[in-house]
Amino acid sequence: MSESLFLTAAVVVARPRLRAYLRAPVTPASGWSHQQWTGLTETQTQTQALLDRDELPAAIQECDRWIDGDYATVFRDLADDDELLFRFDEATGSLAVDFSTRVDFRLPSTVWACTVLRGIAGFLAAGEHGLVTVTADWSDDAVLLRLAPDHSAFLDRDRDARARTQARAQEIDIRAAACDADQPGTAAEVVDWLLDD
Repeated sequence: MSESLFLTAAVVVARPRLRAYLRAPVTPASGWSHQQWTGLTETQTQTQALLDRDELPAAIQECDRWIDGDYATVFRDLADDDELLFRFDEATGSLAVDFSTRVDFRLPSTVWACTVLRGIAGFLAAGEHGLVTVTADWSDDAVLLRLAPDHSAFLDRDRDARARTQARAQEIDIRAAACDADQPGTAAEVVDWLLDD
């Protein structure tokens, strides 16, 4: 039985670097070490049996089978098949992404959702940052992934409480700027506009 998965992202990134990210081949989930992924299994409460650490290698492998092409293609496909919001304010470099989809496989789908946005960290410059939030029907806890230049890390629900609060506050400002931007209406049109030289 399929369940709902929701992904939101709020990122500060200059347009040339966002364009480079969209044109780049998607970095597979296996491009990050197993250690870098284990934070995903530690972000949920013990009562939520969503993410079993022993299942993580198989989930990463399954996710990699789903990935093909560049990031722009991924977002265009999402715009065709699922509900996708993709907004960018060039003046502030504020990017907001939201999508929801139905999934059959919890852990591989969660890994995939994080993989889609995690790759942007490799294109961020000093002072640029972001937050990816993944929520799902099967869990009361959101998975938070903080992005920084060449770095991404899952924020633990308890250990990183202050960082989570700070990231959430920054997210509000980024999303407000991006969603107020005047640009083409559909997500696919915004992606094409960003790629237009």
